[in-house]
Amino acid sequence: MKTLLMPVDFSATSTNALKYAVGLVKHIDVGKIILLKSFYKSYYEQILPSADFVQISPEEIQNERKSIDEQLSLLTQELKLQCRPDIIVQVTTSEHPLLRSIVDIIEEEKPDLLVLGSDGPEAEEESYVGQLVIPITKASAVPVLIIPAHAQYRRISNTLIPCDFTKVSRLAVIQSLNSPLQWLHPNLVILNIDPKQTHLSHEQENLNSLKTLLADYTYNIHYTTDQNTVTGILNYADEHEVEMITALPGKYSFFSMFTHRSTTEALTLNAKHPVLILK
Repeated sequence: MKTLLMPVDFSATSTNALKYAVGLVKHIDVGKIILLKSFYKSYYEQILPSADFVQISPEEIQNERKSIDEQLSLLTQELKLQCRPDIIVQVTTSEHPLLRSIVDIIEEEKPDLLVLGSDGPEAEEESYVGQLVIPITKASAVPVLIIPAHAQYRRISNTLIPCDFTKVSRLAVIQSLNSPLQWLHPNLVILNIDPKQTHLSHEQENLNSLKTLLADYTYNIHYTTDQNTVTGILNYADEHEVEMITALPGKYSFFSMFTHRSTTEALTLNAKHPVLILK
């Protein structure tokens, strides 16, 4: 039975990620959903006046906490009604900053998947969790599923996997029992972005490697000559029938090759497809 960890902040982005998770757990063997809320406020937030020049009193902080507890209780009840009755919904709160809270609970609870909502260009409001998607993803020791602000759940039949064929051995990670692709078992759409078409000189060797590495999956191989890797991946996902993009781990992964700024841009542009980042 799998465990999902979901940080919440009650934003529209966070709420949408929860809706997506409700659809997801109908198709995978999930036993527990952990909702994480950080109560952390920095020292300066507590002692300095706000933007309206009103200093937050201890009583106001306590009232805010009470309100959040009530929202968490209501959210738990709603999830229990929408999920299978055997799924445990656990609420965990923390006094630490969100990033540290997530790292700590991953160490303590050993969840199988971290699910995050990500703000997009048309997000109704900024999400605190959404603003931290990149540092959280980098710090997470478990796979991360990033849900764009308006993405709706569709059963994952096809996932797009961008892959540098000079580093095709990275695909071995999907055979791990810890890989969510083992639970979802979709068709794999392997995409090599190769504007110089260098794959042609080693095509048969690459095909043989893929046959060995992906023996347990059905898969298709596609090529594109886009000069821009990010837009090439996202355009392909938009034009073809895929429900998710999967990023391989390590130095040659989809996201690791980009700077912080361009990764942010890639996630922002990706307003449609959930992104699974393997570890």
